[in-house]
Amino acid sequence: MCSSDLKLEAVNIILDSIGETPVSSLDSGLPDAEAAETKLNEINKTVQAKGWHQNTELNLKLTPDSDKHIIVPSTYLRVDTTQSSRDLNVTVRTYLNKPMLYNVKKQTFTFENSIYCNVILLFGFEDLTLELSNYIAYRAARKFQEAQMQSATLDGFTVRAEMEAYAALMDSETENEDTNILTDNAHCFYATYRNHKLTGY
Repeated sequence: MCSSDLKLEAVNIILDSIGETPVSSLDSGLPDAEAAETKLNEINKTVQAKGWHQNTELNLKLTPDSDKHIIVPSTYLRVDTTQSSRDLNVTVRTYLNKPMLYNVKKQTFTFENSIYCNVILLFGFEDLTLELSNYIAYRAARKFQEAQMQSATLDGFTVRAEMEAYAALMDSETENEDTNILTDNAHCFYATYRNHKLTGY
């Protein structure tokens, strides 16, 4: 299945939520199909902004340019300092018509050195994992149905589909992150290893 087919499938999921006939192309010209694609793009960005295993880049080194500015690409949804840079308070602001990192404490756009950040990236819908794309599609379907039909009956179906997609996404996130309740939770780690000579507790 090509990338456009994946997005078309999602648009048809949204159309189905209001009882509309599926379309065979994203260029159908039908108002409902265009509105469904617009809603899909909106929810795609909103959901990805929360940060998931697939679209989170950890400990990314951001280096100033020749003007000592750190330009932020349009695909960066969130930037948060980490490691040796964790004490820096930064945000993204527009300067010289470009999104740049801004040092809130020093009130400046200039940076003398590279900084390390955790970055949440915006991917195209067609580049997402099956679980994440399904969740976005069903969440968009619920939002679209609420705006178009406001039907309590249809809402029940879309809510259930969204919840099932979310559960599948959470299962996938847990497997991909390889998290361990004993070592990846600060409280459990302390309780488990507090008397172990190698941990220093």
